[in-house]
Amino acid sequence: MQQRVLGGSARMRTSRRLLKQARRATLVALLFSACINLLMLATPLYTLQLFDTVVPSGSIETLVVLTLMVGAAVLALGLIELCRDRILMRAGLWLDHVLGQHVLENGLKGNVGALELRADAAALRQVRAFLTSPGAASVLDVPWVPAFLLVLGLLHPWLGAVGAIAAFLLVLLAWSHGIVTARAQVEQTRATEASDHWWATVSGHAGMAGALGLSPGAAEHWERFNRANVAASYDLAKRTSLMKAFARSIRISAQTLLYATGAFLIIRGELAPGALVASAILLGRGIGPLEGLVTSLRSLTIIRQSYIRLKALPPDVQTPQVGRTDHATVGRVTLQDASVYYPTRKTPSLRGVSLTLEPGECLGIVGSNGAGKSTLAALIAGVIPPTSGAADLDGVPISRWQRAEGDPPIGYMPDEAYLFEGTVHQNVARFRETSLMAVAKSAMRAGVHETLTALQAGYDTQVGSSGAALALRERRAVALARAVHGAPRIIVLDEPEIGLDGQSLRRLVRILEALKADGIGLVIATQDPRLLGLMDQIVVLAAGTVQASGPAQDVSSRYAMNRAAVQEARVH
Repeated sequence: MQQRVLGGSARMRTSRRLLKQARRATLVALLFSACINLLMLATPLYTLQLFDTVVPSGSIETLVVLTLMVGAAVLALGLIELCRDRILMRAGLWLDHVLGQHVLENGLKGNVGALELRADAAALRQVRAFLTSPGAASVLDVPWVPAFLLVLGLLHPWLGAVGAIAAFLLVLLAWSHGIVTARAQVEQTRATEASDHWWATVSGHAGMAGALGLSPGAAEHWERFNRANVAASYDLAKRTSLMKAFARSIRISAQTLLYATGAFLIIRGELAPGALVASAILLGRGIGPLEGLVTSLRSLTIIRQSYIRLKALPPDVQTPQVGRTDHATVGRVTLQDASVYYPTRKTPSLRGVSLTLEPGECLGIVGSNGAGKSTLAALIAGVIPPTSGAADLDGVPISRWQRAEGDPPIGYMPDEAYLFEGTVHQNVARFRETSLMAVAKSAMRAGVHETLTALQAGYDTQVGSSGAALALRERRAVALARAVHGAPRIIVLDEPEIGLDGQSLRRLVRILEALKADGIGLVIATQDPRLLGLMDQIVVLAAGTVQASGPAQDVSSRYAMNRAAVQEARVH
């Protein structure tokens, strides 16, 4: 089994390979740019022949032939440019589709933090936006600038010198723009992220925020974030506008100097009038991409950083291949000296927990509020990995089992029944393609089918953001059906008695007894003594450490005595 678990798929996706395919498309677009820029020479050559050959000879036939040839070249240029833009657009959209799925799926499997996932998504959006924007085609034209300057120099060295000086100044200005706006760009990005994050946080819980009286304070807090965003954006815009003005001045000055130089050469008889018109076209084409580069160089730096970030992402996380028909999962949970530290707490939430849950057994986790019950339940469910020690299912880390290709072997219902925006059906099926009958069967097994069918649209009811469209009882019903769905070997329930009256709790006990009779292991974190009868083992927690553990009959009596002593002490 170990070999089957760790072997993984023979076909491993990596961000490097996906980016390489997009890079190939970019190279093809670069070749198309070469053809486009080559055809761009048709206009200055046409102008040169028009003034130097057609006008002196007065040949209408030559004029018609040259015009038809240029028309064909312009038509071909337009078609090739259309193909190049389509290649870049399709490459960007394909990369966003394929690599985006890879980033999210692999990030969830690898338990990557929310901030890292958002940064990866932002990097992907920046790369896609660049490939699908007109700026990408302009950048691909930059490598061909020397060709136009070379042709300009062939017309006359002085004209070539004017073009070379203008190109050098524009490149220098682009480099300066990157330095001048670097700090402002970083500040603007941070301020934008902060204001957007706060807006999303408050608007995602708008009803609660309004009821708690947060409306004025939340708006003022966002305004402070946005004030920094506006200030940074204004500073960045000022610097960029200044550089654009300099770039435009360099271009206009170069054109003026070119005309003055050309006129001087014509007076001296060293240049034909047609060559002056052609040189003006060549200069505009030669320094045009460089003028655009002045304001886009900083963006190119950001795109390069985003590309490097995506390229450095890890390959597919290798997870056990677990399916619904897979019977290789025994279901033995082993925790060995497992500890969990949260970065916001000075002390560990769990410290040195060791236990073994045999297949089909029911483990009870008891203790007062803040004892660490929910953390231990989340650890066994694979929500969080241990900071130190081990938490394994059949000798493989639980977090890897839970992120496998098939349905997870451990079902989990947290104390806060978090749902994802979508339908009841989608939440129960974990957003996989699953039939309504399979979803309904899971709900029946969990004893919540009547609750879910009583909703306005039944299993097609939209749950809203974080399940806000449903009542607490309905959210917990969906969460319980999701935990049972997919034939799990173990089900972890964190305080399943929340919101239940006596009759509903007795019904839940009967459901759990039926699941246990089917050989499904149970882990129940609770403070309700009415659930202790289900348990084969009990772990008593206090301040994140195990105070007692063992067979339920022995531990429950001691735990009941301890609780009675504590309550008596509180009374006195």
